[in-house]
Order: sequence, then structure tokens, then C-alpha cells
Amino acid sequence: MNRVKNFLIQLHNLTGTFLSLMFVVWFLSGFVLIFCGFPHASREERFLNLSSITQADFDAIQNPLASFKGRIELEKIGDQPVYRIYKGRKNQNVYNAYTLKPTPEMTEGEAVHLAEQFNRAKVKQVKVMKDLDQWMPWSYYRPLLPIFKCYLNDSKHTQLYISSKTGSILQETTRSKRWAARLGAIPHWVYFTSLRLKTGLWLKVVTWLSSFGVFVCLTGIIAGFIRLRKRKKHQTWTDFSPYKKFWHKWHHITGFFFGLFVFTFILSGLISVTDIPSWMVPVHAKQSPSKQWNQKLELNEHLNYSPKEIWTAQKNKKDIRKIVWKTVMDQSSLFVYRNDYQVPEVYICGKDSIYKREKYCEQEIKAWANRVFCNHNYTLTSIKEYNNYYQKSGMRSRPLPAWQIDLNDKDDYRLYLDPTTGETIASYNNNDRARRWLYRALHTFNLEVFKKHEWLRKLLLILASLGGLIVSLSGLVLSVRWLKRNYKQKLL
Repeated sequence: MNRVKNFLIQLHNLTGTFLSLMFVVWFLSGFVLIFCGFPHASREERFLNLSSITQADFDAIQNPLASFKGRIELEKIGDQPVYRIYKGRKNQNVYNAYTLKPTPEMTEGEAVHLAEQFNRAKVKQVKVMKDLDQWMPWSYYRPLLPIFKCYLNDSKHTQLYISSKTGSILQETTRSKRWAARLGAIPHWVYFTSLRLKTGLWLKVVTWLSSFGVFVCLTGIIAGFIRLRKRKKHQTWTDFSPYKKFWHKWHHITGFFFGLFVFTFILSGLISVTDIPSWMVPVHAKQSPSKQWNQKLELNEHLNYSPKEIWTAQKNKKDIRKIVWKTVMDQSSLFVYRNDYQVPEVYICGKDSIYKREKYCEQEIKAWANRVFCNHNYTLTSIKEYNNYYQKSGMRSRPLPAWQIDLNDKDDYRLYLDPTTGETIASYNNNDRARRWLYRALHTFNLEVFKKHEWLRKLLLILASLGGLIVSLSGLVLSVRWLKRNYKQKLL
């Protein structure tokens, strides 16, 4: 038994030596991430920068072609109405809405004009990017190259990235956000450009580092309990540790109290880049019910109406910034966005006219659910408060009240529906729930009880991370000293 105990302790000492620096980096960068993440161009600012589509525009705009496949959006680039046809995550084709011909690539002068209009500052330099850089390290942006990188002459030292192919503002960074990312997101997420652009390799590196970290934590927790000793009455509370040397003692003590958090933190980091294995939490459905609910666009029914008729149907003809073609519950629909980029007005292209519809009622939701989920029993409820699965989000509208559908299937599937659009906002099966708890709950304390009091969530994260940092920092000191001793012995 003693041999096994000594083996585990030595194993932790050895493995911890190789990863202690990474642990320190993860916790230090985690402090920054609590307050500032990786820079992104504001979706709201980009949307509000769009020019309104006027009656004169609608008089000249042609219907989208039946050959257009994918998500169809109508908006303006400067003063020019265009159709954006999305294929995949970012890839898109852009067509002149007057002629239905592909738009030419944006010139440098046009990019400068767009950047200055967006930022209200002069462009002092433009760089044409043939490949992605540190602030756009995602390979799915490659189809939008070349990209104009515009350096703005403002107090924030803003840099704007504009695709020459689509005329879209893709990224916005400021000097303060770039430095925050260098100290936070980049080291924490291993977002080094040459590695992150190779998505498969990046995933493998992060997975292996996290898996190795989980192993180090497990051996550390076991070693910590092995080295415990019973404290006598006259001794202080720290004497449960047998170590006398400062760094050994406090690595043992802090590891005993914070080791479980360090373990859950590293484990949840691993879950963030992997899926929960099906042998642990199986997924039985061959197709996600949310995909069954949200239909693909059927453009044929839309083509019965001209853009002029779409304009005539608008009750409010001001501030129309974007229109999206949709098919919802077998109805040809138009999502009209005005001053809120998340919440549209919904118009139905009926047999005889285009009309604005109100929110979907219980009978309409049930009727479509009976068609889509005809092989399953389900319950439909109206939720009026956020919970651990349906939470307020800055990235997507999460309205209240909302509809919740619980399917009586093997996966216990649950869908949350937007009563305005009739589409699925979020969905969970048992596997999704397990991942949600193992990742978001453990890694960022993303629980509704804390989300209601953001200051408390951040305070708990800071305190827990501080404990993890002390464990890691003491481990790093011991590792450096161990390496020094071994190096000196080899010289002798």
C-alpha cells in the first residue's frame, strides 16, 4: 500500500511539474476574462449603421430569384440595396437588388467611406489582408477574404475589418480590448493565430492539455488526502499538513481546500471543446426536434408578391433596415427589422394579401406541434421567468413570456419558442443538459440564481480563481525548484 501511495505522490509531482505554468496562466488570464472577453464588432452598432430602405428602393427592387438557396436577407450597403444569400456560417453571396447580378468587390475607397461612416473618425491607414490575423482567428472567415483592415485616427485606436467580397464589417477592435485579449482570452483559450486557424489541430491541442490537466488534478487530490495527518489539540489548524517547508505546506493546504474547484474548472474547460460521449448520455433522435420545428425557406410562395406590395403592407414605413425571408409553420413569412436587431415585426404572405401578424397563440403552437411531433406526447407551457436553461442573453433575444414544449421521448427533449416569430430559440436534450452543467455551470457559475445578481457571480469566480491561482503558483515554485535540483545533480 505504501508503494502505491508513494507512486501516486511522485506521479503528481512529475505531471504537475510539466503543467504548473499552464495552470498559472489559465487562472491569471481567467481573471481578465471575468471582465473582458475577445473583441467583437457590436451586432447592434453594425445593424443601426445600416441605411433605411425607402419607398423609392422598393419601387426599383426585384423579387429574389427562385434559384437563391439559403437564408435570404435584404439590406443596404451604403445606399445600394442588396440581397445577401447565406450559405453556411459566414459564407455568403451578395446580389444587387435592382439587377439581381452579383455585386462587384468593394474598393478600398468604398471601404474607407464605410469605416469612417461607421466610426465617425478618419481612416489613417488601410491594409489589405490576404489571410486572417490574430483578431480574426476563425477559419470560417476565409471565404470573405481579402479583407480591408482600416486603422482609424481616434482616441481608442480602433481597427475595423471589412470584407471586400461582401462589404460587411466583420470585426472591430480597440487598443484597450486588444490588450485585454492578449492578457485574457488569447492565452486562456490558446488563441494563437497559427494554431487557431487550424481548427482540428487546435481542438486536439486544447483537448490534450485539458485532459492532462484533469489527470494532474485527480492525482493531486488523491495525494492531498494521502498526506493528511490527524491534528492534535495543541496544534494549529494548518498542522493537518505534515510539511514544514513554506511552499510545500501551503501547496498542500490550498490544494486541499481548492483542489476540487481546480479539478472542476479544468474538467469544464475540457467539456467546452468536446461533446459528452453518447455512451455516457445517449442521444436517440436521428434528427433534432428543433430542426423539425424550424423549417427551411420555401421561396416559391414568396414570389407571388412584389417588393412594392411588401412596402404597401407595412403599417409603419419608417426605419426598415433589414428584411429576412422565412417559412414558419408552413407560412411564408417576412421578418422586418427596424430599430431592434433582435426583435422583428412578422408579416405573413397569405393567399390574398400580406398582413402583419400578432404573437403565436397556444392553439397555433399546438396545431404545428401536433404535425411535427405526431409520434410523441408533449406538454406545452408558457414560461414567465428565466431559469437555468432559458436565460437572458446579450447575443440573442430571449423574450418573456415564451413557449416551452417538453417532449415525452427517450431524450427528454425541451424546446423554447419565441411567441413573436414562432421559431425555436433554444433546445435541450439529456446530453445537452449534462454538457450545460459540466461546462457553463462549473466553468462560469452560470446559474440563474447568480445571473440575477451578476456582481455575486463575478465575486465567487474571483474568490474561487484566487484559490486556484495560489494552488497553481505554489505548484509552479515547487516545480522550478525541483527542476533546479535535478539540473544541479546532473552537473555534478
